[in-house]
Amino acid sequence: MIAKTKFACVILAAGSSVRYGSPKQLAELGERSLIQMAIDEADKSQADYVLLVLGNSSSEILEKIKPGRAQVIFNKNFAVGISTSIKSGIANLPDDTVAAIIMVADQPFLSYKHLNLLIEKSKEFPGRIVALSFKGEPRNPVVIPIKFSKELEMLTGDEGAKILVRGKSDTVLIDIPDGRVFFDVDTKDSLLDLQRTSKN
Repeated sequence: MIAKTKFACVILAAGSSVRYGSPKQLAELGERSLIQMAIDEADKSQADYVLLVLGNSSSEILEKIKPGRAQVIFNKNFAVGISTSIKSGIANLPDDTVAAIIMVADQPFLSYKHLNLLIEKSKEFPGRIVALSFKGEPRNPVVIPIKFSKELEMLTGDEGAKILVRGKSDTVLIDIPDGRVFFDVDTKDSLLDLQRTSKN
């Protein structure tokens, strides 16, 4: 029996970016793309493993990123919804993984320090789901212990880990007072607003 003691970051970056109109993963803020920011922060974190789930425009994305220590996973069913990317990531976790941080690739203010907070809190409360939160409301990213993998496999369509988080009364929340951490880029207008704010 392999001891399950390791933590993984699973970066979900397979979406079609329908609202954005082009591969949102490659949208740039400053000198880096959104997906590169996510990879870099996961790379710097205490996570033992980093998995990057790609789908739409995967060839173009791979040409333009530096994956660092991330293992690239291809989700051929990405068009069905985010649930398929979560399942792809979980299915490819190393056998000694005890829990996985499920994170998205469009939160430019998410830092490796936030990921480390999640890992440390998960070690403090083993077996429980841990999520960052804003004013008591759970947000991405979240740590899902591997014991919940069967429940993740039951997700369908665009159902994300949030459903599982909300369904567990003993979920541990780490409140982050800076709401910018949870800003996600959905449209080109939202990116333009962010670029203007960053310059001020």
